[in-house]
Amino acid sequence: MSTNQDNTLLGPYRVLDLTNEKGGPCGSVLGSMGADVIQIEPPEGSPIRRLPPYYQDNPTIESSLAWWALGANKRSLTLDLDTEGAREVLHKLIQTADFLIESFPPGHLAERGFGWEDMHAAKPSLVYVSITPYGQTGPHSQWAASDINVQAMGGHMYLSGDIERSPIRVGTNAAYWHGGLEAVSGAMIAHHYRRRTGQGQHVDVSMQQCLIWTLLNTTMTWQLLQRQEMRGGAVRKERSNPVYTRLVWECKDGLVLFAPIGGGGGRARAKSYNRFIEWMRTEGHCADILTAKDWNGSDMYNFSQDEYNSVTDYLAKFLKTKTVDELYRRALQEAILLAPINTTKNLANSTQLRDREYYTDVYHPELGRSVEYPGAFAKFSGTPVNKKTRAPFLGEHSQQILAQLGYGAEQINTMRAHGVI
Repeated sequence: MSTNQDNTLLGPYRVLDLTNEKGGPCGSVLGSMGADVIQIEPPEGSPIRRLPPYYQDNPTIESSLAWWALGANKRSLTLDLDTEGAREVLHKLIQTADFLIESFPPGHLAERGFGWEDMHAAKPSLVYVSITPYGQTGPHSQWAASDINVQAMGGHMYLSGDIERSPIRVGTNAAYWHGGLEAVSGAMIAHHYRRRTGQGQHVDVSMQQCLIWTLLNTTMTWQLLQRQEMRGGAVRKERSNPVYTRLVWECKDGLVLFAPIGGGGGRARAKSYNRFIEWMRTEGHCADILTAKDWNGSDMYNFSQDEYNSVTDYLAKFLKTKTVDELYRRALQEAILLAPINTTKNLANSTQLRDREYYTDVYHPELGRSVEYPGAFAKFSGTPVNKKTRAPFLGEHSQQILAQLGYGAEQINTMRAHGVI
């Protein structure tokens, strides 16, 4: 256990983090809950440190914004695990730890004496979390994979993009992030079991399986209806609708999500559409086609693509006369099924997030100022959860951690001279 005894959720616990970008979020979130997270890096630094973009476009191992995000709330210890000296250090650290998280290919750590069986024998209470593309077992377990590979294998890509083009990758590391975040859940469930029994266990996280979980009812559509869900992007077939309907719309200064007719939705969609048409009518933008059928009622599935397009031509023209803010305010007042499609800038300026104090300032001494970071995933009434410290410099805490393990200054210098740290 860590010597940290503050009032955070995980203040007493220590995490040894041997992950790269495939599991980086796990340690950062555990650190935000107060755990003492030690990022164990090779002497040349974690691969995360070389991921763009970089602060002020200056590509160094200390300026990667990915590292700033995923390395926050951690301490850094450099160890070359291919050396005997480093393995000795890690064995000592294991005895002080409560969690070990890693994202190496299956068998990599076992070859060095740090596999699950070895660690369970050495410390039965240790929760050992492995984050890999396809899990520790099965015919794909040894396959190398980047985020795009797992998005494809997990079904995400098939549902992303417009119908007339090939599948596309979600524009962020969805597989890596989901894998790392679901690993937090797995670690906490295993921790709860340990609190009851004293026994640790191996948490085997497959990023592919994590992504499949995010598809919600899509997998069941095939199992129950033998129908393949199709991607649609801005235009798609909703539920059993025979026509393609539009969900993403342009307005005066951005984009909104709007579901006017088609695809079901019951009374809520009917109410939304009727109130939107009434708004159009009051501003002189109405046309007979907009009320020619009971679009969200008895005629819900009884219209052609041409009829749908005629309706949406009028809706699109009206939407382009309004700003995102105008549309959203009216939607809130009238219960219209419409919402802004936020950009990163929108989120940074969000009054909702600002009011909840979501963003937090983290001081960077090398910059001489604080940087604003996204904050905690939830608020806890009794314990703080937030980013507290910037990502560490490479090996910043090596001497401190080794000294805590009982190594003297001369031993540490010898380790450094021999490439152990």
